[in-house]
Amino acid sequence: MLISLASVAWGQSRKKDAPKEKAPLLSGVGVGVDLCGLAMKGVGARFANMEICGRVGLKEKFFPIFEIGIGDCTRYGGETTNIFSTRAPYWRVGMDYNVNKKVNGNRFLVGVRYGFTTFNYDFYSPDFVDPVYGTEMPLTLEGQKGNYQWLELCVGFETRLWNIVRLGYNIRYKTQTTQSCSALGTPYFVPGFGKNDSNTFGGSVYLTFDVGKSAGLKGGKTLFGKHKKKKEETESKEKKMSSTEDAPRAAKRRGN
Repeated sequence: MLISLASVAWGQSRKKDAPKEKAPLLSGVGVGVDLCGLAMKGVGARFANMEICGRVGLKEKFFPIFEIGIGDCTRYGGETTNIFSTRAPYWRVGMDYNVNKKVNGNRFLVGVRYGFTTFNYDFYSPDFVDPVYGTEMPLTLEGQKGNYQWLELCVGFETRLWNIVRLGYNIRYKTQTTQSCSALGTPYFVPGFGKNDSNTFGGSVYLTFDVGKSAGLKGGKTLFGKHKKKKEETESKEKKMSSTEDAPRAAKRRGN
């Protein structure tokens, strides 16, 4: 019993003393583009947010990120002939945290963003009815100003496709914090936020080029497992070379 207890305790101490997977402080710098916004623009959606991002990886855990893009919308009223349009830039700043404990190229990310935009929007109604005289006349409101700020909570997943190329997606819950717009009418669409409301959901699919030490971490796996195969092949070649080199030396020692 004493021997078995000692062996169990020794095994547990070895597990505790086993080296943990580590990543460098500056694990990489990434630049990405949102494929979802480009696809929405390509298929002619009512609105689209087209953006790029830049981020820094710290210890493969913390990822400060900056996102910048252009929100574009041209909305034709279904029941009326009204037209709303806007096109303006927006900015987001925040951080993602990788909850995956293993350094294997896959990242399970949770994060937060702060978004801001200042934009102009236009409203046009060709069949506007005058409320006093009851006559129809066109109404044009151009250059109405809006200013919006909001917060986002993000959950996503990211993996390495090949070498420095990574692919990931996230789902975002957005809630407005401060807003101001023209007294003549609220905008239908807010660049970077989406359809104007107190809160909404969104998402993005990012193709990212991650340059730095994270691209060459030991144990890192790609989606297709190519790095692992290459590592096994090189190790087997090294063993074969060492065995062939040691055979003549062993023969000399035996006197053959």
